[in-house]
Amino acid sequence: MPPSRDYEDVKVRVAHVRSLGVVGAFLALMTMLAAVGFGFLLLFGKALLAAALVKLLWPAVFSVEFTQWVFGSESVPFYKVFLLMILGSVVAKMLRPAAWGR
Repeated sequence: MPPSRDYEDVKVRVAHVRSLGVVGAFLALMTMLAAVGFGFLLLFGKALLAAALVKLLWPAVFSVEFTQWVFGSESVPFYKVFLLMILGSVVAKMLRPAAWGR
């Protein structure tokens, strides 16, 4: 086996990384957030749309007393409706096992 070379004197410079700086870090962060947001929409897009629709139509259909009895407040909290829609979609998929493969 030949002797290994000594790389102590070799200095590697990456000049283009320094030029990115704060702007490059900001652009990388925005790209990452866009990817996370797109993934979130792919996973929860239907539940998000259904929850927004329920939140808008709830006061026209149900009374304030019923809303207070169901949710504990006079208005419909979006996050509770959103979680209920996610739970409903999971239960619906569990009742239709043939749809799991799609």
